[in-house]
Amino acid sequence: MQLAPVGSGAAARIRLALLLTATVLVIEVVGGLWAHSLALLSDAGHVVTDLVVLALSAFALRQVQRPATARRTFGYQRVGILVALVNALLLGAIVVGIVIEAVRRLQDPGEVRGGLMAAAAVAGLLISLLIARSLQPLQRDLTVKSALMHIWGDAWASGGIIVAGLVIAATSWLAIDPLLSIAIAALIAWSAWRVLSAAIDILMESTPPDLHPDSVVTAVKRVPGVRDLHDLHIWSLGAQSRAMSAHLLIDDQRVTQAQDILAEVREVLAHEFEIEHTTIQFESLVCRPGDVFCVQPEGHPHTDDAHDRMTRRAAG
Repeated sequence: MQLAPVGSGAAARIRLALLLTATVLVIEVVGGLWAHSLALLSDAGHVVTDLVVLALSAFALRQVQRPATARRTFGYQRVGILVALVNALLLGAIVVGIVIEAVRRLQDPGEVRGGLMAAAAVAGLLISLLIARSLQPLQRDLTVKSALMHIWGDAWASGGIIVAGLVIAATSWLAIDPLLSIAIAALIAWSAWRVLSAAIDILMESTPPDLHPDSVVTAVKRVPGVRDLHDLHIWSLGAQSRAMSAHLLIDDQRVTQAQDILAEVREVLAHEFEIEHTTIQFESLVCRPGDVFCVQPEGHPHTDDAHDRMTRRAAG
């Protein structure tokens, strides 16, 4: 299902998420320095990107609402995709930094205060869950989805940090802190790849992953008067809208009803596949004088041309 246009309610949710995320950052930085925990500081680094991504998400959501112009006829729907792409690259940089520091800490773990580490992570976990719940209704937008992946990553990381803190407090096994940091880095990398893959698919104008062209053809051919649908292209304009272009072969006897057929085809595309923007060219095997919207597919001579050739041959 597509999202309704993003309005002031969504903007308010993003602002709340920004405020709460800043709170998590303060808690984890203070707690990480005090407890000497790389895992907490690694997650704090991730939270910094959360703040950047949420700010970019707020910007992108505003841009998407801008009207189309003569130069940008589809509007600014892909601003959010570009933001998601930048987000994924930021995540990749964070992963490299965490892994480098984790390797250094494995060689020289240092003292870690497990109890304090766990307490800071509990606060971070609760706030992350609150942010995720607030953003959940907006997750079909790729920009918000990419930010939400950050938040869920923080929540999982906080859960792991709680366990690690308790283990350190009980056993003094300090290596678990950098090992957990590497696990957090792997989680971040997985989130980054998902966002990057989705953004690239849209920029490459790939067919949406949940949509099968064969199903579209089958559904459209059920419309009375439709013989075939070919030269089919389906792509995403942005995270919330889809477009399609195709050639529609209709029965020779239904050429004069082309507009009625078009209306029914568009109804099928909108309700069954959420394709709202369509460009459809009608074709018919036989075009007669006066037929409106009639174009013949390649490989089929126009009836009038064929008639003219026969007339010239007879005269010759």
